[in-house]
Amino acid sequence: MKQILFIFLLCLAWPSENNAQLNVNISSQPVWGPTGYDYARYYYLPDLDMYYDVNRREFVYNENNQWLYINHLPDRYRNYDLFKGYKVVFKEDRPFENHAIHFVKYKKLKNNHQQLAIIYSKDKKYHQIKGHPSNKDNNGNKKNKKN
Repeated sequence: MKQILFIFLLCLAWPSENNAQLNVNISSQPVWGPTGYDYARYYYLPDLDMYYDVNRREFVYNENNQWLYINHLPDRYRNYDLFKGYKVVFKEDRPFENHAIHFVKYKKLKNNHQQLAIIYSKDKKYHQIKGHPSNKDNNGNKKNKKN
């Protein structure tokens, strides 16, 4: 009986390939990514109509019917605030292969700034989003911070 218990505990403690991937992914999500997810493979950014590959840390966008990877936002979006825009989380590979479906399904999220970013940055300006619903109590009043 002790041997079975030992084997069971060993299996629980033994790092699996999936756990390693999950841990790597958590640490690689950008600070502007959405909260509440322990794993994300891609984000779809409805405001920009493009994707972000979390593992590669690159944006994916369509140009002339070809999906291109780039490590920064294209110049036309250089002033876009990634902290404010809505991100749709995908756990599967290559969601852009179903882009036509995503474009229609998520177009209602354009200009939606109600999603919290991960925000563990040392830059204090990102620690609280002004006017965000999470900064208000159930009655819509500002929460008071007690020190």
